Amino acid sequence: MTYATLDGPRAIGWREKPLPTPGRGEVLVKIRAALTCGTDLKTYRRGHPKLQFGPFGHEASGDVIATGEGVTAFSPGDPVMWVQTAPCGACDACRADNENLCEKLFDEIALGAYGTHLLLPAKVVRHNLYRKPEHLTYMEAAFLEPLACVVHGWSVLRRANAREPLPPNVAIIGAGTIGLLHLLNAVQAGVHATVIARGADRLDLAMRLGADEVLDAANVEDDPAARESSAARFAAVIECGGTAESWNTAVRLVAPGGRVLLFGGLPAGERVALDAGRIHYDELTLLGTFHFSPNDVREARDLLAGGAANVKPLVSGIEPLRALPNVFERLDKRDGFKYALVPEPALVGWI
Repeated sequence: MTYATLDGPRAIGWREKPLPTPGRGEVLVKIRAALTCGTDLKTYRRGHPKLQFGPFGHEASGDVIATGEGVTAFSPGDPVMWVQTAPCGACDACRADNENLCEKLFDEIALGAYGTHLLLPAKVVRHNLYRKPEHLTYMEAAFLEPLACVVHGWSVLRRANAREPLPPNVAIIGAGTIGLLHLLNAVQAGVHATVIARGADRLDLAMRLGADEVLDAANVEDDPAARESSAARFAAVIECGGTAESWNTAVRLVAPGGRVLLFGGLPAGERVALDAGRIHYDELTLLGTFHFSPNDVREARDLLAGGAANVKPLVSGIEPLRALPNVFERLDKRDGFKYALVPEPALVGWI
């Protein structure tokens, strides 16, 4: 098997090793399509507090080629989709039904999706491995992980208001892949969605994916008249920009009594000064969100399988696996949203 490693910031290497034999509960898969993501880009640029340098990539789908002892739900030849982690089920967080905060969540993580094969740990097989529906391409199936994160964010948003779980309208700040996945989720839920982003191409794609309104972030943040016209008018705001500026914009745009989902993570240790008067006197709810639970993965799988999430337009290009270093150079320059890496020889049906 061949796989990519991230050996340090902006340093991608390649390794080869014999195919592993699956242990008890494990499954060995052959990768058919892998996707880049914002977390991988951040890790590429500067490392990541939760991920070690080493095998690189975590969004993928493929075919089972071998199973370990005790695996009865899957057989060689099965097309499958998965996510890279699973909860332990025994720690305090898991027992409190906070599986996304599992104390051992990143133990036995399935990293190395930018490769030809991947060994899936037993707990991932047990909780978060699914057969791929025949009508779903491998590229679409590889969206399971980012969509599960988005589904979890909406679960957090719903739990914050028992009287009105779904807000009547939402503003989504940022139109990268995650922002657009939030848009797709809003559209399928029937929530009026406004997308705020920079770049005509991103705003155009947001409109094509079903946004009711798009606003240029430069105007909203910099133009006094635009700031006044858009201020405090959204029942919920989902922040996907991942900057201190966009966190502040989210607090400014949410209506009194509204919810702000701070989805875009900031570098560890960064401090953000928010408008305390607005938060206190307008009774705002600020929400953090992290990762996903098996229930979120199941819901994301159902959305993909049922066609409710049209994810193909989010792929900016399809490249052979060995083009990975060049793809990350492009992403570093904001050239594209998301790329699919396909080990050769590729088949049309994979994408």
